[in-house]
Amino acid sequence: MRLLLSKKSRSKLFDFLIQKNNCRSLKELSKKFKIPFKTIQNWRYSLKRYTPEDIIPKEIASELEVLDRQEDTWGKAKGGKIALALILEKYGSNEITKRQAQGRKKIIKKSLSLQEPLEIDISNPLFLEFYGVLLGDGWMSQLNFRGKVNNLIGISGNAIKDREFFGYLKNNIQELFDRSAYLKERPKYNSIELNFSHKSLLKKMHEEFGFPIGKKLDLKVDDKIYNLGYDKMKHVIRGIFDTDGCFYFDKTPVGRPYPCLNITMKSPRLMNQVWSMLIKQGFKARLEDRENRATQIVLKGSKQLNKWMNEIGSSNPRNLNKIALVAQLG
Repeated sequence: MRLLLSKKSRSKLFDFLIQKNNCRSLKELSKKFKIPFKTIQNWRYSLKRYTPEDIIPKEIASELEVLDRQEDTWGKAKGGKIALALILEKYGSNEITKRQAQGRKKIIKKSLSLQEPLEIDISNPLFLEFYGVLLGDGWMSQLNFRGKVNNLIGISGNAIKDREFFGYLKNNIQELFDRSAYLKERPKYNSIELNFSHKSLLKKMHEEFGFPIGKKLDLKVDDKIYNLGYDKMKHVIRGIFDTDGCFYFDKTPVGRPYPCLNITMKSPRLMNQVWSMLIKQGFKARLEDRENRATQIVLKGSKQLNKWMNEIGSSNPRNLNKIALVAQLG
């Protein structure tokens, strides 16, 4: 949904967004949201531009004056009608017929391409990281709705801490699978989901890599991927850490901050696989059983943190921002 806001409400909204995201200007905000600066400017200043509802924080939504509401696709439909009228006026009906025929050919070509078997390069670092993310906070489901099966793949995260990371994942999904993932807000649980539909990928992940459809029980890294070795598995481990891991400071007896890495999951076989590979690579990692059948991998100290960042790293800003504190503290 897109909203047409009053001039005063536009000012109030973007002043709020700049302050909430610790930005100093619209330009910084555009980088934070990964949205072109010109687009942000139009939303802020153009009285005719509609603002996407999903960028409006719920805590300020009720304070804004909404002049009009439109579906997300209304602009495309309006633009299409205008373009059609211009083509008809300039070139005549024959040009319309020609372009419609070209459009049908493109649809047929795309339909045929969707029927081709999906090829996945399991040595691709982006795919391996996506696989790790899926093992961490991802899921796959087949939902029956009005006689049609919807093949959904999703990733869950924190509404505040993981929003920027989800922008990164959305770009990777587009590059890997040619799909536009969409963000679903779940304010009741302070969470968000990144969802997309892909029948061939869901089938391949389930049948060839053993990823479950529905509940995730007794997860493990598929042997075809695990046997690629550490140079490839480190990307999977990064994806797992960026979803089910965290970085934090513990305190020594003298009160000095002590950097720690932690991954916690209710998947003992998977955690044993990750722990074993880390140990073989010289990491001083502890494997611990926690409450509620959870298993935990813990690494402590600056040397272990530096080794992790040099070899495995992180793609999630919530981790990178905390880890940056280590350098500041020396």
